[in-house]
Amino acid sequence: MSDLPGFLFGLFGGVLAELVGLFELRHQASKNLPAWLKSPFYWITTFLMVVAGGGLVVAYIESDIALKPILAINVGASAPLIIRTLVAKVPRNPGTSD
Repeated sequence: MSDLPGFLFGLFGGVLAELVGLFELRHQASKNLPAWLKSPFYWITTFLMVVAGGGLVVAYIESDIALKPILAINVGASAPLIIRTLVAKVPRNPGTSD
């Protein structure tokens, strides 16, 4: 898989992950929907995380990790968890060992 199709599959996975969260709200009355749903911060963060999902797929592809479309979608959907894990592994002070 090349970068562009991989990126698009990753985007699709990110969108699917977000839709699952929104799908869970479907039985609530519109007046009971959470306030964050109308927040620009929420939507900007969601957009960036969806794009990050596509970027992670490209990083996998550029690292010579073979991805089938379903795995690329999975990586895109898992982007928040993958990024959280990557950030948690970064040392606080790179020059020292904790």
